Amino acid sequence: MSAVDRLPAELIDEIFSFSCACVLRRPNPDRNLHQWSGWSDLSTLWSLCLTSRQFKNIATRHLYHCPSGARGVATWWLLARTLIACPDIATHVKGLYMDAFDDLGGSELPHDISTLYSSGQLVRAEGRPGEDHSWLLARLMLGKSAACLDLMTALCPNLETLDAVIDMELDSITFTRPQLFAFCPPKSMQALTSLTVSPKNTEDGMDLEEIWDLLNAAPNLTTIRCYDLKGCSDRLALTLGRVTSLDLRSSALDDDSLANIFCTFPNLETFTYQSGPTASEIPFFIWDIKDILRYALKLTTFTLDLAADEINWNFTDRQEYCDEDWDDLKKALGQRGIALDYKWRGSRQF
Repeated sequence: MSAVDRLPAELIDEIFSFSCACVLRRPNPDRNLHQWSGWSDLSTLWSLCLTSRQFKNIATRHLYHCPSGARGVATWWLLARTLIACPDIATHVKGLYMDAFDDLGGSELPHDISTLYSSGQLVRAEGRPGEDHSWLLARLMLGKSAACLDLMTALCPNLETLDAVIDMELDSITFTRPQLFAFCPPKSMQALTSLTVSPKNTEDGMDLEEIWDLLNAAPNLTTIRCYDLKGCSDRLALTLGRVTSLDLRSSALDDDSLANIFCTFPNLETFTYQSGPTASEIPFFIWDIKDILRYALKLTTFTLDLAADEINWNFTDRQEYCDEDWDDLKKALGQRGIALDYKWRGSRQF
């Protein structure tokens, strides 16, 4: 037995963790730009898997800890086949980082994936029809990234972090926007605590209701970030009381949508809102905020960036009036113990 083999498994695990540190994704918080590096370190993990049985068991956990990339449907199919064949490896996946990729139709769908669908082993989300899965198979065969996202979330029972760019374009099969997270039954993703979602096509944006199945499956979510949210048109039929941080970027919400969001996440402590060009009804105005925040009883920090809000920008003619409005709002929120930080037409910086 070599000296390395005599090291405690915990120490070896710590050493291996440095090999995968820079393989993980580092997103740009101002936009859904994705960066990866350290592919040589990924190769190192592969090599360690071939060294010894002890090294393989430890390196495998790191190798599959956080799959990421936008390398096309074939790569995700390869990973899916591994997770289907080796459920124990699927338990090691704690973070999933998926970009929307261009459809790559024409490739043959692997038999084990089609068998998984047709066998009915994947449990449908609540309220989804239980008929045959032919249209889901067709979406996979067309290389739809949203369909791959459905599959991957279903195969990773211990997922803690999900960060996904979703293709929200009309489905060429159903001629509707894709049904997302088709295989996320209620409370099936107990480990999920952090969620970041953004649509690939930013002009149309997305509605919070479109990810309802995922929210309903993840009762222990604590942190959510959404890009290009265009609304929450109806009050969602669920309450996520563990969510304490909500960050909405490049979004456009009216006052009803904002109120519905606070009702869905009643224990928010930190709320960040950045206006954007996403299509929407008339966005909320700053004089509506005091009334809307009656639903946010535990809010302590409110960061508001309306610099890109052209409707609010053009609605008020006098900059002095806007400043008075902001001072009044900040005073009112301060009396409730809410710290307001805002940006308006470049007059204030965070």
